[in-house]
Amino acid sequence: MSSDHGSMSSLSLLREFGQDLLALLWPTACVCCGAPDRDCCLPCLVELRRPGDPVRPELGIPCFVRGPYSGALRSMLLAFKHGGRAGFARHLGPELRKPLLAALGCCSGPAPPVIVAAPSRRARTRRLGYAHVEVLLDRAVRGRGRSPGRPGSAAPSGEPRVAALRVRALRVTRGRRSQQGLDAAGRAENAGRVAVRASRRAVLRGREVILVDDVITTGATALAARDALAAAGARVVAVVALCAVERDDTRGPLTENPPVESRSPGGVEFPKGVTVRHTGSPA
Repeated sequence: MSSDHGSMSSLSLLREFGQDLLALLWPTACVCCGAPDRDCCLPCLVELRRPGDPVRPELGIPCFVRGPYSGALRSMLLAFKHGGRAGFARHLGPELRKPLLAALGCCSGPAPPVIVAAPSRRARTRRLGYAHVEVLLDRAVRGRGRSPGRPGSAAPSGEPRVAALRVRALRVTRGRRSQQGLDAAGRAENAGRVAVRASRRAVLRGREVILVDDVITTGATALAARDALAAAGARVVAVVALCAVERDDTRGPLTENPPVESRSPGGVEFPKGVTVRHTGSPA
């Protein structure tokens, strides 16, 4: 036990040394608070991982959310979703795992449930180089480095096993655009441009489905996806999300205030004027 603890301490020291070296070569700042030398500083990581009050948006079906769309969770998600900060998946994925495990309690069928991610627009996927919800979900089911959702694999020590089938079942249809700036009616109309892939209908028919998204705002995206899955013969038993916008923030035109891409190839400039480097890969 002491040997394992010593190994973990050594790895932590090596990681800190590597981050110090990178900070000298490519100056950076915390994406959450602006503190120098770290893409996300230790106090903000502690805030991200701190357990909070449960958030349960009213969608007409069980909905499990990690936390409100605020603070470190919001800042890191914005950087990951809009700024190409793929390395943040390693922090956000474990946070998504928590509500995902809770949602599995809604499943009662004899067959393992199917986990389906909300689809990303092709333009965003091309720009980022990854479908951000799929990447978060991959990290969530993987736990601490393995893939417990795959047959024959064991869950990491001390972590519950995610016994479910991953299926890329949804796609956006022509005319879908960003939800930013749309009112509730506009979001509902835009979110309706989603369909089930024809090749996945047989897998979904008669199965329980857990639908996963990154942010619940008005719920339009989740409800449109639920309806599309139901039309294919599936039954969505729960919705899971990383965070939810508080209802008071959804009464007027909505925006997630994404970062603005800088002209510099070395990073992304956020509204506060901090330039941060891209680190890591999404997987």
